Amino acid sequence: MTLLLATRERILRLREGEVESFPASDLVGEEGQPRYERLLHHLRGLGGKGAYLGLGPEFALLRLQPFPSLPGFPLEEAVLAEAERSPRFAGEELLADYLLVAPEDERRVRVLFAALPLKAARLLARLRPARIEPLPLVLWRYALGQSRAGRLLVLENLSHTVALFEGGVLQGFRYLTLPADAGNEALAEEVARSLSLFGGGGRVEEAWLLGLPTPPPVPPGLPAERVEQRVPLELGASPRLLAKELALDLRPRRRALGERLPREAQLAVFLAALFFAGGLVGKGLLESRLAGEKRRAEALRQEVALLRAQAFQPARPRGVGLEQVLKVASEKPETLWLTGLRAEEGRLSLQGKALDPYAPLLLARRLGGQVRGVREEAGSPPVYAWEVEVVKAQAR
Repeated sequence: MTLLLATRERILRLREGEVESFPASDLVGEEGQPRYERLLHHLRGLGGKGAYLGLGPEFALLRLQPFPSLPGFPLEEAVLAEAERSPRFAGEELLADYLLVAPEDERRVRVLFAALPLKAARLLARLRPARIEPLPLVLWRYALGQSRAGRLLVLENLSHTVALFEGGVLQGFRYLTLPADAGNEALAEEVARSLSLFGGGGRVEEAWLLGLPTPPPVPPGLPAERVEQRVPLELGASPRLLAKELALDLRPRRRALGERLPREAQLAVFLAALFFAGGLVGKGLLESRLAGEKRRAEALRQEVALLRAQAFQPARPRGVGLEQVLKVASEKPETLWLTGLRAEEGRLSLQGKALDPYAPLLLARRLGGQVRGVREEAGSPPVYAWEVEVVKAQAR
């Protein structure tokens, strides 16, 4: 797949393992405002149809911050309101996407979100891209896919960010004040200060320095045990290019009925739709869907019980055991249920559905695991597909 990566003064095109750089000094106005019409013009000239579009910080907002994790809290509205506080997009109608990264505590969840003016997203959608997202994400996914380090630092010179991952979970990131290509002690000191801000001071196991067309030089005194410099020319052929992990997408989506209207107008639209569609039909469909999920969950429980009786050993290894997982599942709230379980050497993976996007995060905390994804599925009311992974666990 072709990758088009837009920065302040150039567009990089990566395809078939080769990278080309095209100067484009007209992408940002004199006052720093992005010029999306010019960006679309350049992308069309480079064959942007069906390509992956990565946008630098001049064009797309990217933030990581905690939000309240309370039942009934409208997280989507809160993310959009926070994005609208950015002075860069003041007065603009925005399109936003977000990802629940990890729980901060019992009342807060860490959220990674991106935003783009809606009119800009519609312009870029004319290219029918495979995905539109902020630039650092594709490089972070690449480093996570290649590294096996517990504590990983990623430094990249396309949007000049530094990010810290622990156990594959994003702990923090920031845009550097110095260019990632500075390669001096001042940059190493800024990286060390950034790690302290992320709550992970000291040296990391690995530092990955990624860039196109050349990787950043290694600054003296970089706080890392091992350093890897890469030019990720194989990004276009990487199976993680469009992976769901650590992914955001700023392509326009179809609006829900009454979306973005005043609350009074939304209520009127909802009541009219309810009258014509028929409340009993909608209720029947929802009950049928939930009943199907419960039947699949019950079949899964029976299959697990049979496998345990036939194949699992009576020894009690350390880590999260299957009985503990089933106990947590049996005590779960009504808003969460299991649909899948996979046990591998050193890893236990749970999949399921939830009516509450925060329930999987609380389940992961109780198991000592990590949430690998929470995504909303189509339907009303919304249902969230989730996956929780427990590392160094042994099923029995």
